[in-house]
Amino acid sequence: MSTLDQKTIHAILQEIDTRLSKGLLPVHNEHLQPLVEGDVLEHLLYLKSVGLISGDLVTRGADSTPHRMTNIRLTFVGIRTLRSL
Repeated sequence: MSTLDQKTIHAILQEIDTRLSKGLLPVHNEHLQPLVEGDVLEHLLYLKSVGLISGDLVTRGADSTPHRMTNIRLTFVGIRTLRSL
């Protein structure tokens, strides 16, 4: 997957921050689906790989296919990135 554009990254990080601030827990990928076209899980895995978010990945099957991400939180880098965008 190619890198996300700044607008999409900001929208995802902002929604995570808003939900956490309001105490709407746990934040999971289904909450963020309306923000992106396609599979939001792919975008979240990318954001996790670059250190902007953390979360628990739920897999299934013998090949451990990613199924869902839950308990999504902003990392320190994610918070700084959100504030700078």
